Amino acid sequence: MSNASKSKSALNKVFEERRKFIVVGLTGRTGSGCTTAARLLASSFESFCPPRPVSVNFESDEDRKYKVLYEYLDKNWGRFHHIQLRDLITTFVLENDFGSFSAFLSSLAGLDVVDIRQKLGAGFEEDFNKLHEERVQAKLMVEKSEGGLDEDFIYDFYFKKVPEFTQIIRKSVDIFSTGTFTKLYQSFANNIRRSGLAYSDVFKPDNIYKLAQRANKLIKLLRRRSLKNSERVLVCLDAIRNPFEASFFRERYSSFYLMAISAHDSDRKARLRRDLNLTDVKIKAVDLRENPEKLKGDEFFFSQDIPRCIQLADVHIFNQEDAGSGYRELKKQLVKYLALMMHPGLVTPSRSERCMQLAFDAKVNSGCISRQVGAAVADANYSVKAIGWNDVAQGQTPCNLRNVEDLQKGEDRDAYSKYEKENSEFRGLVDRIYGRGVGSSTSSGIPCSFCFKDIQNSLDGEKNQVHTRALHAEENAFIQISKYGGQPLEGGVLFTTASPCELCSKKAYQIGITKIFYIDPYPGIAKDQILRIGGRQPDLCLFTGAVGRAYQQLFDPIMPYKEELKISEMLNVPNVKSELRARIKELEYKNGRLQGELDRLKEDL
Repeated sequence: MSNASKSKSALNKVFEERRKFIVVGLTGRTGSGCTTAARLLASSFESFCPPRPVSVNFESDEDRKYKVLYEYLDKNWGRFHHIQLRDLITTFVLENDFGSFSAFLSSLAGLDVVDIRQKLGAGFEEDFNKLHEERVQAKLMVEKSEGGLDEDFIYDFYFKKVPEFTQIIRKSVDIFSTGTFTKLYQSFANNIRRSGLAYSDVFKPDNIYKLAQRANKLIKLLRRRSLKNSERVLVCLDAIRNPFEASFFRERYSSFYLMAISAHDSDRKARLRRDLNLTDVKIKAVDLRENPEKLKGDEFFFSQDIPRCIQLADVHIFNQEDAGSGYRELKKQLVKYLALMMHPGLVTPSRSERCMQLAFDAKVNSGCISRQVGAAVADANYSVKAIGWNDVAQGQTPCNLRNVEDLQKGEDRDAYSKYEKENSEFRGLVDRIYGRGVGSSTSSGIPCSFCFKDIQNSLDGEKNQVHTRALHAEENAFIQISKYGGQPLEGGVLFTTASPCELCSKKAYQIGITKIFYIDPYPGIAKDQILRIGGRQPDLCLFTGAVGRAYQQLFDPIMPYKEELKISEMLNVPNVKSELRARIKELEYKNGRLQGELDRLKEDL
């Protein structure tokens, strides 16, 4: 094998490591399209059938980029293994027999156990108990030795029998009331994270990763099987609804990407009414479980928290279409990020991704102990003019650098306001909450900071956002320009890692912002009341793109593209100037020899 062939083989090995193992975790609100995206990933490229790129008359460089990505994925496509969260939940449900299941369903639905047994039928009960026995057998095999993961019985049970039975459960329990399955499995999921068991709600901290650990066990099963047949292991987890489960996989696999699928709220609800026959009341109940207003104590660890999952996402996908349109835009977005997962740096970021990444970089400067938000303001050409983050005014100390002990002892006095130091009611409530002599740090070593807004609102008995110490990120970005001088922003673009509140929306409207890119669904009435009025209404765009660590992972090439092409195509760019010099010397030498022979011939004559 020549050196060039060896280099090409080494290059293939480098990119093969990226292509052969990828884990995509999908997250998003019910009805956004997580399962739709997962089914597309699990299909063949022919069935996936993304829109073909144009070959001539490109309207922009984005069209040229899509052509590059499409052609790469066409040659490197691999079908994903679709692991559904509800199937994982079923494996926990099957750890008990049918009696436990019917009793739990009876309690949840408010129906008599006898009626439930009759409506589900003897056949359902028989199938349930049979799979319960198989689940016990599978568990024993895996716990005995990880070699048990190699057994075909284990694969068939988890990837064939369990998904089929989950569908049977869904159809069977929804006969009681539309949406019963969703409510039932959301309760099971919370119980599993809470206790490690589907039928128990006793909180045991060691079990908060129980669902994630079982999903990880199935990933290991697939990887062990791939050693035998040299297959790629591409996994799609549908769907991650707890932020700690997302962190679990992110900390274990560098090739894990959390992908948030979002849709306009009106479109999402319309799909739920049409596809699942859910009423508005049931849709609201689902949304409340997925988007709790405020979690407390142990709820923070086991409850669903879709907004937090979306905030943690590496890639944001906007699913604005339905099956009638062939999911064209959804497929185009999937093409882009799957190709970049396999081959980083194949194309450069879009201008909206570049600006949003600056907003994400900005948010980590926030000293707010409740939430970090970043913003970037650009002109009409997407040239960033200012960034901002939610934090106190310059010259004041952010909340994460203040602690209760300093306030109580009168130390670091410049960090606290006159009100905090002298108001007896406020000081009394601080002492009541934290006690005296709390120490400058907690038992785990972190500063014992406090939130002024929460304490003041507790005193006033109301929820008042005016008491926040921090400026909002969007507000801060606008002020930076007026503070330090800069270009006018009329006709500009705003990027925010959350979404502007009512007050920041007013400021954006007044400045003349024409487009707002956001990630979180709009809260309150900011969208309809502040921005949907008058003749200069800004475009509101759910952000699509890669941010955070994924921005670097997907767009930073493994090696310079030029060098990759030289090796992969065995190209050798000649030094034409050196070749000409060598040729001239060669000809001069030959000319000298011929001249010498000519001179000798003349002498002989």
